Amino acid sequence: MVTRPTRFAPKTLDVLVEFLSARRVALARRAATLNREVADARRGRDISDVLDDEAPAPDADIATHLILIERAEERLREVDAALDRVAEDTYGYCVRCGAGIPLQRLRALPAAANCVECSGRFTRSLAYRSHAKPGGIRDRSRVGTRILVAGGEQ
Repeated sequence: MVTRPTRFAPKTLDVLVEFLSARRVALARRAATLNREVADARRGRDISDVLDDEAPAPDADIATHLILIERAEERLREVDAALDRVAEDTYGYCVRCGAGIPLQRLRALPAAANCVECSGRFTRSLAYRSHAKPGGIRDRSRVGTRILVAGGEQ
């Protein structure tokens, strides 16, 4: 992408960068805390816990924590990418089409990499792909059907 002049006034950009930095710290702490909790849960496991059918499965808690860690780390990568775009003077521009991302969107989602239109296109594309997969929703309107009536098929 071509480097462009900064879209925002320095004070506005400073506020957004400050928010991104604070978000980065919070996400890093959250991921570290969750990692410690998973390590503690694994250390505290006893073989009798696994074999006890009446006790809740400790693996469920660990699995939940692992999902939360994955989400926190993904958000952390998004924030880091946004801070990289600030350093490259490309922050505030859509990474797909190059259009400016509205300030209102960046205030709500400071790590946003796409404009509203591209983000909507991506979301619609994912929704379409999920319906087109085997086992997903299929259009059965063209499939020949037989109607069962009293006395036989029609």
